[in-house]
Amino acid sequence: MGLVRGEDVILSMYTQTATGFDYVPFGCARSVTFDISTDFIETSVTESGAFKTFLPAGKQYSGNIEGLVFLDKPQLNETRATTTLDLTDISDSGEFPTTGNLFCLIRAFEITGWVNLFVTSTGIFATFADFLSYMNNGINSGATGYTSVISGNSLIITVRPGLGSSINGWNSQCQYEFSPAPGVNIDATFSGGIYGYYPSKISMGFLYNKFMVGDSIQIKYYETDDENHYLYKVCQVYIESINETASFDNIATFSASFKGTGVPNISYGQI
Repeated sequence: MGLVRGEDVILSMYTQTATGFDYVPFGCARSVTFDISTDFIETSVTESGAFKTFLPAGKQYSGNIEGLVFLDKPQLNETRATTTLDLTDISDSGEFPTTGNLFCLIRAFEITGWVNLFVTSTGIFATFADFLSYMNNGINSGATGYTSVISGNSLIITVRPGLGSSINGWNSQCQYEFSPAPGVNIDATFSGGIYGYYPSKISMGFLYNKFMVGDSIQIKYYETDDENHYLYKVCQVYIESINETASFDNIATFSASFKGTGVPNISYGQI
């Protein structure tokens, strides 16, 4: 049986780095906790005897991190990648004005999978220009962070902030179908993305940003012992609270608590 030492327990967050996506440790963390619990439903009846009986019900987990305050600068100087979807084939289809509904989906592929930028399933359009404006406005008014402009028969789409060069070479796609004609895909790729500055540790500013926006984050508790056994817990959580403490004659410290959502991925074994 090997000892698990405090310095071998690391809490990190999955986020974008200078080379892609990876787990980045929380800066200057001194202690971390993880708590998981379950509710119970009593099933006792008259014949149960002197002892009550229960069944496990809903489960929940939470965590906490304490440490020294770590400050850093935010992401800077990022060049956002673009893609050009040439929709000339739709323009030349001869289907305008549309006699039936036009289904159309525009999406982009990120490292976590496809992201739908805009979709319509009931549109009837008098001209191709009407259709193009409809899709362009839909992308720009969506909540994905992607933007779009019209250039001739094409949509030039710019990715959301923060992706840097990670999306270069990945697909964008327009799927369309004139009812009852068969569906067609138009594909393109993203290019031109350049990373900005990304810190090597999670700072207080980053934590406050996630807290204010209300974004969930993916974190990992990872620990090893002296005999190279490991245990990790990968969790999707929300930041529940942040506390900073400063005094005139001491170093500023912080604590942050997390509330889990969904099922944690818990694994163990030997390195």
